[in-house]
Amino acid sequence: MPVSNEPPNAFDPWLLWITLRRCWYWAFPVGIVLGVIAAFVVLQSFVPRFRATHQLAANKDWLIDRGVMPTPDNLSSSERMLITSPIVLSQVLDNPEFQAFSLQDPDPDVRDQKLRSSLSIGSAGSRSTLTVSYTDTDKQFAADVCNAIVESYLQKRDEFDNRRIGRLESWLTPQVEQLRRKVEEREHLVSQLAKEAHGVAPGEKVAALENSDSLSVAQKLRNQISDLEIELAMLDAGVGIRNPSESDDIIVPSVAEFVPPEIRVQRGEIDPKRLAAMVENSRDVFLAKERYEIYRKQVLELEISERWRFDKERYARLQKDRDEWEAKLASAKQAASEAAVQILEDEIEEDYQQQLALAEKEKERLRAEFPAKVKAKQEELERRAEIMSDQEKQQIADRREQMVKRLAVLQEQYEAEADLLRQRDGNSVALQFAQDDLARSRTMLHRIMDRLESIQMESKRGSSVLSISEAVPPSRPVEAVPVKKMLMAGGGAFAIPFLIGLFWEFMTKRITDSKDLERSLALAPVIGELARAPRGSTGRNSKSRRIFEESVDTLRANLALSKDTRHARSFAVVSSMSGEGKSTAVSQLAISLAKSSGKTVLIIDCDMRCPDQHDVFGLALEPGLNEVLRKAAPLKEAINRELGDLVHVLPAGRLKASPHRLISPDSMKELMDEALESYQYVILDTAPVLSAGETLAVASTVDSTLVCVMRDLTRLDSVVRTTHRLEASGANVVGTIFSGVTPRQYSYRYGDYKYSDFGQMLAETAHRS
Repeated sequence: MPVSNEPPNAFDPWLLWITLRRCWYWAFPVGIVLGVIAAFVVLQSFVPRFRATHQLAANKDWLIDRGVMPTPDNLSSSERMLITSPIVLSQVLDNPEFQAFSLQDPDPDVRDQKLRSSLSIGSAGSRSTLTVSYTDTDKQFAADVCNAIVESYLQKRDEFDNRRIGRLESWLTPQVEQLRRKVEEREHLVSQLAKEAHGVAPGEKVAALENSDSLSVAQKLRNQISDLEIELAMLDAGVGIRNPSESDDIIVPSVAEFVPPEIRVQRGEIDPKRLAAMVENSRDVFLAKERYEIYRKQVLELEISERWRFDKERYARLQKDRDEWEAKLASAKQAASEAAVQILEDEIEEDYQQQLALAEKEKERLRAEFPAKVKAKQEELERRAEIMSDQEKQQIADRREQMVKRLAVLQEQYEAEADLLRQRDGNSVALQFAQDDLARSRTMLHRIMDRLESIQMESKRGSSVLSISEAVPPSRPVEAVPVKKMLMAGGGAFAIPFLIGLFWEFMTKRITDSKDLERSLALAPVIGELARAPRGSTGRNSKSRRIFEESVDTLRANLALSKDTRHARSFAVVSSMSGEGKSTAVSQLAISLAKSSGKTVLIIDCDMRCPDQHDVFGLALEPGLNEVLRKAAPLKEAINRELGDLVHVLPAGRLKASPHRLISPDSMKELMDEALESYQYVILDTAPVLSAGETLAVASTVDSTLVCVMRDLTRLDSVVRTTHRLEASGANVVGTIFSGVTPRQYSYRYGDYKYSDFGQMLAETAHRS
């Protein structure tokens, strides 16, 4: 037999379709009811949440100088880190008014997490607008918290802007004083040079010099030097001032006093595996189990070998001893389980107390470290505006170094041009340069003073971010009806009965395909597959009837050609349980065998408890096998020959005694010997093996035994137990019949090769019959 590489408990996706096909008629209504209940529960437990929104916008207005108070290009992305930073949210978390509803947890970390989860930041349609939203079950609380967050953010934003302006003012004021002194010095120098150059026509010389290329170059260099010095001063004024960024790991303590963290200590549970192991290892349980297994095996051996019929006193005594030790085993397990539970509970309690002690020690350690951490974090927060990363410092330093080098080059070029002009006309040129230096210093002074005045003026324009509309209590919840949650809960509940059905089908392991039988090495090979029997109303020319008859003929051919059954004359068709198609297989196989061999086939109905063959052919129930075994009627008179020469039937007869008393290996062997003297083939219909033990005596007297299984009904473990019982009784199990295959599946696997004139062939066959 082919051996499958799949593990025995592997999940077959085909089981999903099997489950749907078998369970839809009850799973659908149950699933609908459960889905409606789940959706109703979600709707009843639903608490509406309200979202309050505060709208902000970048302040793009300026009075004099646009660059003093720059506004970000994308407000939502640039301000998100500042709004969600601890320095903003800590003020809201520390406010006792907001420690309610979703923020009423005593643990500050939990409140901070809930605040962040309910807070959302986005744009209001443009890059220069910003929306801050907060969601809560109370509409007024949501609006208050949202406004408080925005108020804290605007306060911190103003602090950073004011600090930037103050830094610029503190840097530029000394520069103004220095330039004023320089202007005074150069005014004095110009006055002295003018006195020394008295009597000379400086205007004429200077005009000539101004028309020269050298003077033009010198003036251009002086202008560049002046612009570069102003830019360098403004760069130095802005060093160290910037907004907080994501890389700044600053955490503000949420509360001024220490709040012990919640350290969850979970009490352990008893491990079922360890409990079971302790119970099994108990000495009393081991001894009771050993004695129970001894008596159980002896009783089972008597039942399988049928010796209990001859020694009923010993059989009853062994059953009594088995039951007594089974009760003792249960009592021993109960006592051992109680003792093991007590031991395990003591261990769990000891471990639980140790965990509580460790949790208290951890809280004391955190309490001792709390003041130092708070102090360090507060100091770090005060230095927040001065923090600058090493990368930013290096970038500013590199830029300043380039500007200083460029300034040095320009100074050197300017000095060279100045020396050249001084060599041509010393006094006039010196006076001219002194006047130019004075004009340049005055220009720088005026520009820096204008910049300082513009800074002071721009600081009065207001914050760089403005509040457009405050958050108000929303009139409608975010979601009036939780449609998505109801659909998810309803869908999950609807799937529960199908999952239960899937689990049941997986555990029962019903046989859905002949490959399931081929995978098991404990079963006889599949000797044939029978299509599902057509209904009585189905026409003779229908496809289903044609495929069914073809499957029966194929089974007959396999039996006739197989080396294990080609010389067999008697067959017993058995099954594990009732309703697995064995009676149909017996009647149809007998008809096919009679037609192919041209000899009469005898059918014996050995199922005395629930006979079927007399109903299949429409015959009388008695006389039958019951009368023959009771010697009330001879075999030849009990056989019914009303069906003609193809098939003769020996019905089961009317049961008047226990089948176990009537059917025995000796009586059945005598009956089979007599029947085979008159018939070439004898086929026996039997009772289910697992529920009727007399079938074992019937199967042990025939040449070949066939096990019939029904698709989607027979369980694999039942077939395995049936086969083991048959083999233990001495039956020759030669094959398995897989019945109940749909015509579509049968034709898909083996094809549908119909006759050219099937109707005419049936008519001729019926006429000959």
